[in-house]
Amino acid sequence: MNAVIPRTVFAAMALGTAAHSAVAQSAFTGFYGQVSTGYEHSREESFGMVGTNTGGTPGNSVDASFNSDGMPLVIGLGHTFEISDHYMLGVGIDYSALPQDTSVAGISDADSDNGQVFDYHLTISNRLNLFLSPGYAIDDTKLAYLKFGYSNQQVQYAQNNCCSTPSNKDQVDGYLIGLGYKQMISTGSLKGLYGFVEANYQAYSRADLHATYTDGVGGKTTADPTASVYNVLVGLGYKF
Repeated sequence: MNAVIPRTVFAAMALGTAAHSAVAQSAFTGFYGQVSTGYEHSREESFGMVGTNTGGTPGNSVDASFNSDGMPLVIGLGHTFEISDHYMLGVGIDYSALPQDTSVAGISDADSDNGQVFDYHLTISNRLNLFLSPGYAIDDTKLAYLKFGYSNQQVQYAQNNCCSTPSNKDQVDGYLIGLGYKQMISTGSLKGLYGFVEANYQAYSRADLHATYTDGVGGKTTADPTASVYNVLVGLGYKF
């Protein structure tokens, strides 16, 4: 009778250890690749445009705000490490492959006698995010996570209804914060396939933009807008 009890206790401890290990060893540990789309809203403001005719003095500063709403295409790569029971840490990179054009804003020339209005828009492209992603493995197939990191994107403005040459493009730096959830959805030959949903916010420093115009005596314009972006993404990934 006494021998049976230790064997029973030992078996229970072994089963408990196995169950603990099954939870601790998340299916998301390792390298992954993923792709996502969804909804994205971008806002550029504090435009601060100043026009200067050739041989003249700078005109008055004029302002405008620009917005875009679209469907991004975000490609991601990374690696997830298991730190301790349930707790994970990811290191990743995301790239937004599709440019987003903003709405058009009419900007009047405050120094023009006839108050001529010029239409401008911005193009946002080549966004790259580098981030850390602490997470919590709910079980071996479910992962909730946060994202914190660095973001960089390209900003360009162009004049729609006159004769400015294309502006130079400025790279702006910023930060990223986000949260998300991953769920393994397949077994067998596609054991690493998962779905995910996440929400992100990015904010950037001022861009340094300028363009040359050729109407009249010619001249240049300068602008230094700020930018912020948020998106909600859904996608598929594969853990190798």
